[in-house]
Amino acid sequence: MAEVILEPFAEGMEEGTIHYWYHEEGDHVDEGSDLVEIISEAGTFKVISPCSGILGEVFFGEGDTVSIGDILCEIEEG
Repeated sequence: MAEVILEPFAEGMEEGTIHYWYHEEGDHVDEGSDLVEIISEAGTFKVISPCSGILGEVFFGEGDTVSIGDILCEIEEG
């Protein structure tokens, strides 16, 4: 299982808001595919899947504010 963690996209970025999830829990995702769109003061960024598998638990919903280092979701082998 892989944890997808919010990393800073720009210097000084401390948090962002989840704008859109491209997949739902239980969906198959491919390595390199878009997972979630994050909006911050530095701009809008896409978090991509670090591996292929099944999107497991999603810890935050659209509109939620997340901090750098927060676990956004898990990807299970599959």
